[in-house]
Amino acid sequence: MNEKDVASALKEQGWACGRDEAGDYFCIANAGNRQVQVIPYIGKRSDHFRVSLMPSISSEEFSTAAGLILGKGRYYSPVIVSNELPERLVELSANDVSRLSEKAISWAHAQSLEDGLAAYRNLPTDAKGAMPLRHLAALAIAGEVDRLESYRRNFELGDRLGFVTYITTEMIDRAISIARKHRADRQQIAP
Repeated sequence: MNEKDVASALKEQGWACGRDEAGDYFCIANAGNRQVQVIPYIGKRSDHFRVSLMPSISSEEFSTAAGLILGKGRYYSPVIVSNELPERLVELSANDVSRLSEKAISWAHAQSLEDGLAAYRNLPTDAKGAMPLRHLAALAIAGEVDRLESYRRNFELGDRLGFVTYITTEMIDRAISIARKHRADRQQIAP
């Protein structure tokens, strides 16, 4: 079995599978209020396989916000990523894939999306990599308009607050727009 075979087996179990821009396979399943993404990894050794699905969780709301802020369409942005080591298997079968799939779903249910989103909201503005995008998305879906508007004012004054260079004024504007919608939705729900 290789990654393509694992993706096919997951697809038969109801996962939606595809390939990313680097050509790696990934599969996503909805598990209640969360999305679970797995990226199959199979390392073939002389006498065994090293196998992992590398699961992560997100929510459709968070991933959609991140994609909109970035200016892309459909997008998956993880909230929590499992750092579990690959399993050592002598053989790899469809039953193993099924077991690993169930294990990934179980892991996903044991995670707190809210804790992960709170961690993103609390990131410093000088965070690196994809973290600044996730910070903006977490603030946006929490309806934190005031904080995002303060970022915008600082940008207008030439102070980027340490944000990485790919974060633009337009991205902050999109985050503000999403935050306003989420804040308005929350106000309509509140008694």
